[in-house]
Amino acid sequence: MTPLSRGSARGAGIQHGMVALIVIAAACGRVVSERLAPSPSPGSPPTIPSLSTPVVVRVPTPTPIPRPTPSPTPIIYVVQPGDTLYGIAQKYGISVSALQEANGITDPTMLQIGQELVIPMPGLEGEPARPPTPTPMPLLIQGFGCTASALGSLSCIGEVINPQPHPMRNVQVQIVLRNGEGQALISGIAGTGLDILISGGRSPFALVFNTVPTGYARAEAQVIRAEPTQEPGNRYGWVELAQAEGRVEGADFVVRGQVRNADKAPMRRINVVVAFYDGQDRLLGFRQIIFAEEATGPGATRDFEARFAAAGVKTFRVFVEGQR
Repeated sequence: MTPLSRGSARGAGIQHGMVALIVIAAACGRVVSERLAPSPSPGSPPTIPSLSTPVVVRVPTPTPIPRPTPSPTPIIYVVQPGDTLYGIAQKYGISVSALQEANGITDPTMLQIGQELVIPMPGLEGEPARPPTPTPMPLLIQGFGCTASALGSLSCIGEVINPQPHPMRNVQVQIVLRNGEGQALISGIAGTGLDILISGGRSPFALVFNTVPTGYARAEAQVIRAEPTQEPGNRYGWVELAQAEGRVEGADFVVRGQVRNADKAPMRRINVVVAFYDGQDRLLGFRQIIFAEEATGPGATRDFEARFAAAGVKTFRVFVEGQR
């Protein structure tokens, strides 16, 4: 069966289950800044290879830059068979648009059974509903950078590191493009390739801006949302990397491997993220392969393949997770 494959640009480490370990120290709430990389000259290849597959995050549109503030603990609703956004919104007395905004949903037809939705709190005295924003957690960003393509877009990638003693979910990274005076030009929100970041784990993220705004000089990235979780254990089960090997084949660095359902329950969705790094362990890009067309039974395996432009690739890491 052919899995859904996605990727983003900017092993060889092999990870068990959902583990990716790194030790790094930095201040909480750190803003990572990346200055403008020169656009490639005509006829020369871009710093980040162009992709034949879509990135795993939506393209942003100009929006006011939100200021994260603490708020009450949000209500989490788990999508059930037959649920619709309209029905869920009616149940909690909120608008469909507020529910979409709170969860970053652009296509209301793409709800998945078991998906967790944040229910925004209704405003007081007739004020519009506003999505609750959990207090940002002290997660770290590593290897953040943005590169302009020959087509005029701007690709931003990096990794989120979880140094906390517990897993985290619903991780969101805000990327802000600024001019030389530090004024914000445009911003967007990126999610991580993995849904759950275990303690000591890491996950890549990516965001593509369709155009480079006039006056752009630098980009900043900051984790603005993350919530503690007890997963894996209830909704998420255990998937292990059985094998993986990478080699250069022509112009591509190809990673082939196999994942196994190590849980006692079938997995309705297995998420494989393959990240590619240079000789200094800097993220160059990643590919995401999703097995979701049919459940993967206990002990069953899935074969995967991920390709990336070989230039500069020295190592890779494979991250896996599964949903029951």
